[in-house]
Order: sequence, then structure tokens, then C-alpha cells
Amino acid sequence: MLVFLSAWLVGWAFGEVMVTRQLFSGRAREGGLFLAAWLTMWTVGGAAAIYAWLWMAVGKEIVSLRPGVLSIRRDVFGLGRSHEYDLAHVRGLRLSPQVSDPFGRTSGTRFWGIGGGLIAFDYGAKTFRFGAGVDEAEASQIIGELKARHSFEGAA
Repeated sequence: MLVFLSAWLVGWAFGEVMVTRQLFSGRAREGGLFLAAWLTMWTVGGAAAIYAWLWMAVGKEIVSLRPGVLSIRRDVFGLGRSHEYDLAHVRGLRLSPQVSDPFGRTSGTRFWGIGGGLIAFDYGAKTFRFGAGVDEAEASQIIGELKARHSFEGAA
């Protein structure tokens, strides 16, 4: 996927440069509004593809247990967001392979290795997942390590 996305980004950059040059050179008198709208969407799509490429190349998911908190951080070059969960409300830490749902909200991000994962837990009325890119054996080891450090009430 990394090689394919690299090749796609070369084509994307060509389109970005060519349309930008045409738009700002004044040659696009007719259809300029369409080109501006197209360029905006093209740029947003390219930014998402660049993030996916960076995630596949150097991204990492950092899971940590601190007193009273389970923290999950998705990090690319030191940048990223951390999600913190109060351990008193984390239940049912488990291995949970995801069912493929082509119309699901997160299915597109899972394809690029960004979202979801084989490790799941319940937090309130929602289920959260992490461990994107690990296989079942690795996920089982991670779950074992976390359970050795904290007793997740209601764990499966």
C-alpha cells in the first residue's frame, strides 16, 4: 500500500501543480469557479493521502497505563492526539476481530491502517478499538500485558 500510495501521490502532485498554475495564471476565465472548487477538494484528498502515507511509514500507536488512566495516542513525528479513558469505567478489554462493513464510518480508515484494531474495550455505552496493524497473536500479548498491570472489571 505504501508503494501504491507513493505513486498515487506523484500523480496527485502533478494535478495539484497544473491546476494551480492554470487557475492563478488567469488562463481559466471560463470554468474558474469549477477549477477552484475542484482544487479545494483535490487538496483535501491529497492531505488525507499524505497523512495516510506518513502513518504507514512512521506512525505509531502508543498505549500506556497511568494511575487511573488508559491512554491511547496515535503519533506521527511527535504530533498526534491522545485519548484518555478513566480506568474506573473501562470494561471488557478483549480481542475482538472487526466484521467488515463496507458502509461503516470507519471502514475506510481501517483500509489504510489508521483506525480500528483488534483490541476492544467498553467505555460507558460505546466500544473503542485500538491496535491497528497488529495481528491476533500480538493483540493477545498486548491484552495480557495490560491485564497484568490492571484488573479490567468485566474483562472477557
